[in-house]
Amino acid sequence: MTTSLYVITQDFRAMLDSAFDPETGEALPAFEEQRALIGNKIQQVAAYVLNVELDAAAAKTAMKRIADIAEANERKADHLRRYLADNMKASGITEIKADDRSFSVKLYPDRDESVEIEEGAIFPPQLCTEPKPPLPSKSRIKAAILAGEPVAGARIVRKDRLQIK
Repeated sequence: MTTSLYVITQDFRAMLDSAFDPETGEALPAFEEQRALIGNKIQQVAAYVLNVELDAAAAKTAMKRIADIAEANERKADHLRRYLADNMKASGITEIKADDRSFSVKLYPDRDESVEIEEGAIFPPQLCTEPKPPLPSKSRIKAAILAGEPVAGARIVRKDRLQIK
C-alpha cells in the first residue's frame, strides 16, 4: 500500500523539530529519508497531474472533433433534405414509399409558414412581447400582416416541409 502525500507531509512536519543534530547542525538520516520520500511523492503527484491534464485535453479535443462531425452531418442532412424536396417539387412527386416499406417521404408544398425578421428591424410595441427590452412577437407580426397591415422589416415566408419516417 502506498502512502499518500498528505500523510508523508504530516510526518515530515512532525519531524521538523528534531530533524537536525543539536551539536553539529546537520540533518539527521531519518529526516533526509523523509525529505527524499516527500520529494519523490511530490514528483509522482505532479506527474499524475500532468497525465490527468493531458487526458482532459485529449477528451476535449475528441469532444470537439465529435461535435464538428455532428455539425457537419447535420448540415449535410439539411442540404440533402433541401435537395430532395427541390427535386420532388420540380418533378411533381409528393409522396414516395420505400420498396420494403421501411420509410416514406412526403412533400407538403407551401405548407409551413414562418416569419423572418430582418436584422436591425425595429417594431412598434404592439408587435413586441413583454420582456424588457421588448422583443418582436412573430405571432403578432404574422397576425398584423395577415390582417393587411403593412409591417416594415418582416414578411411571411412559405417553406416546403419534407417528412421522412
